Amino acid sequence: MSIAAIVITFNRLELLKKTIAGLRAQTQSIDEIIVVNNGSTDGTVEWLAENGDIFVVTQENVGSSGGQYTAFKTAYDRGHEWIWAMDDDVVPRPDCLEHLVANIAANKVVAPLRYSLDGTPFINDTIEFNLTNPFSNIWKRLLKKEDLVSDIIPATGLTFEGPMFHRSLIEKIGLPEKKFFIFADDSEYMIRAKKAGFSSYIISKANLDRMLDAPDLNKEFSWKNYYIIRNIIAIDVLHGSFLVRWLRPYAYLISWLRKASNKSDRQTVIKAFKDGYFYKSDN
Repeated sequence: MSIAAIVITFNRLELLKKTIAGLRAQTQSIDEIIVVNNGSTDGTVEWLAENGDIFVVTQENVGSSGGQYTAFKTAYDRGHEWIWAMDDDVVPRPDCLEHLVANIAANKVVAPLRYSLDGTPFINDTIEFNLTNPFSNIWKRLLKKEDLVSDIIPATGLTFEGPMFHRSLIEKIGLPEKKFFIFADDSEYMIRAKKAGFSSYIISKANLDRMLDAPDLNKEFSWKNYYIIRNIIAIDVLHGSFLVRWLRPYAYLISWLRKASNKSDRQTVIKAFKDGYFYKSDN
C-alpha cells in the first residue's frame, strides 16, 4: 500500500512547517509527501529545497483549486495507491492517518474530524447536499454535535482538509475543478464522487487541528465573493435537477444583489452569476 500526503501552500511558511511536522510524526508511515507551492514569495521555496524528503511542485498562484488539481494529478501520476489531501493550515494528530487507514476501502472516501483553535470540534462539514429543491439552498444538512457520538459519520460534503481516497476515484471522476480557484471545489468534487458510487465518511477518532479561524465570507464584500457566487451557481448548473438549474441561480442573484452596497459590488455579482450560469467543466 503506497500513501502520498499532498499539501497545497501559498505564503504560509510557518504554518506549512507545522503541517509537515505533523505528517512526519504520523504513527502510520507515509510513502511520500508532495507539496504544491502556488508561487509563494515568503521563503517557502528555499525551505522546501532544504527538505529532501518532500517532492515539490512549484507553479504560479492558481488558487487552492488549481493547487489541488496539480497535487491530485501529481500523486496519481507518481503511482500512489492512496492519496491524503490537505492545505497548509492544518496539522494532523499523530494517529490521524492510522485511524483513517483502519477504515479505508477502494469505494470510500474517509476524512478526519477537524478541531478548531479553541479545541472544540469544527462543525462545518456537509452531511447532505440539496440538489433537487430550488427553493432551499444547497446545504441540506450540516454536521451537528449530536452526530459526533458515532465513530463513523456518513457525510457527503467532505472538505479538502484531510480526506483520504483510492486512486480509482480519480480514474472514475477526474480531477478537481481547477477553474474554481477558491471555494466549493471540494463540495463539487464530493458530489461527483457520490454520483460515481463512492461513499464518504468522517472518522471521529482520526483528528486534525486547524491553525486558523474560519473566515466569515458573508461579513463584508471582497474579491472572494465573485468565486463564492460563481462556483455555487456552477455546482447547481453542473449537478442540480432541472428546476435547480433553472431557478436557484436567480435566487442567488437576487440575494447577493441585495447584499451589494455599491455599483462595483453589483457588477461583481452580475458577472459571477453569468460566469456560473454558463460554466463549462474541464472534467
